[in-house]
Amino acid sequence: MKKLPVLALIFGCSLSLLFLSSCSDAFYITPEMTFAYDDFGPEAMASSLLGPKGKDTQVVTRFSSTRTTPPAEGPDIRFVNMEQAMYYLRRNVRKLPKTGEGSDARQRLSRTYARLYYIYSAKRNSFLASPFSSYGRGGMNKAQLMPPMPPAI
Repeated sequence: MKKLPVLALIFGCSLSLLFLSSCSDAFYITPEMTFAYDDFGPEAMASSLLGPKGKDTQVVTRFSSTRTTPPAEGPDIRFVNMEQAMYYLRRNVRKLPKTGEGSDARQRLSRTYARLYYIYSAKRNSFLASPFSSYGRGGMNKAQLMPPMPPAI
């Protein structure tokens, strides 16, 4: 009987600590990378993903939703989902000619992909290393949530 108040006190303190930590933004910070608009190719190619190019347009890739409309005031920043950006880069590198004028764009897109792959693979590896609550029949494979990407284009 004397253990019950102690357990209630411990439970209450841990619950309050969890509540306070959930209010902090530090636990929800995801890796972001900033790129120039031209790192995703010329405007004719990149406008399908990023929208029209503005003056000093910067692209921020993150594990969140895509927002290609620039803010009304402030710097011209476009937010792109990291997985979507990687698929975009792979698809457009395949469309480029293998020789001639496409080689410079191919190298630039490949460097952008390599920088994104480093962050994506680190997050995927840590995600797959943790236990998943849904086992057995009807469970979801965690590898489907973050599919594997090739290390190079």
